Amino acid sequence: MSKHPMANLRKEITELGLLKKSPVKSWAKVCILFAIVGGFYILHPILPFWWSVALLPITALFTTTLAMTGHEGVHSAACNSRFGNILMAAVVFPLFTGMSMEFWRDKHNVKHHAHPNVHGKDPDIHNWPLAFSSEDHAKSGSTVQFFQRHLQGWFFWPLTMVTAHSMRIQGLWFVISHPFKTSKKKRFNKLWSIDLTMIVLHFLLWFVVPVKLGISLLSVFLFYVALWILVGVILSMIFIVGHAARPVVFEYDENWKLQIETGRRIKTGPVGRFFFVGLDYQIEHHLLPSASHFSLPKIAPIVKKYSLENGWEYEEIGFFKALWISTVHMSNAWKLEPIVIDASSQQNVKVDELALRA
Repeated sequence: MSKHPMANLRKEITELGLLKKSPVKSWAKVCILFAIVGGFYILHPILPFWWSVALLPITALFTTTLAMTGHEGVHSAACNSRFGNILMAAVVFPLFTGMSMEFWRDKHNVKHHAHPNVHGKDPDIHNWPLAFSSEDHAKSGSTVQFFQRHLQGWFFWPLTMVTAHSMRIQGLWFVISHPFKTSKKKRFNKLWSIDLTMIVLHFLLWFVVPVKLGISLLSVFLFYVALWILVGVILSMIFIVGHAARPVVFEYDENWKLQIETGRRIKTGPVGRFFFVGLDYQIEHHLLPSASHFSLPKIAPIVKKYSLENGWEYEEIGFFKALWISTVHMSNAWKLEPIVIDASSQQNVKVDELALRA
């Protein structure tokens, strides 16, 4: 029986101890970020209005970074125990951001990670009215097709302003509808209860507590909306560079090759790595989703070397170049033809070429 193509790679990474968790570092980062954003949140109502506005993008950047540490917990990448990972995910996602951790687990872990950039399966490339491939475009109505051909590139970044708020609303609906979609035994499980409780606490902490402290409800509301608009834009910048302008896949035969060839490694320094929380190493993260983001910089050279030795496409570029490529790509994504990833071949095949061969 032949050995799995990833077996030697995983063995080498395991023997180097790079799959060990870093719970102390992970919790230290979360606590430091809570202290930073907490300080910013206290400053905003004290500062003069325009100083507060000027500080908002920096507040949003650190808020985004803290929000992304919840991603580690959901992937069981932060702690050695299930309890530790759930605790981190619960404190960061539903409590801090107001977004359901179980919604994120379903959308991100179950669907996106299993099928990155796969047409019809990856929710990250199916966001109406945007088209991410010619297949999406062909299935759209004439008015939406006009938008995708002529306006999508211009409107993409303005649309990202609703990203964080949209995910929160989708998460709320996920939690509310959950009891009606599952069996009686699983209807009100512990994770659902934690999710719902933390979301309720989120809104109490964000709206009731500040008002009790003498801040007007309107001021709190405007700050909340503006902050999470900026968080949505920053999140989109981090998300898009990892997969945009990489192949959209119609079919594939080997999941490991799919993970490598639909992702992109973003070259950042120590400061960039702090803010990306591991998402600058998309290829490594997709191959080893439970690996701590603190280990990914050491894992990356091994994965790159292994990929190049086996003739697999490993892409790595700088952040601003990736951001530009991704932005330009959104203007032309509507005509991108999905491919078929064939691990037995040196080259991937376009869907229309496959049809001609049949």
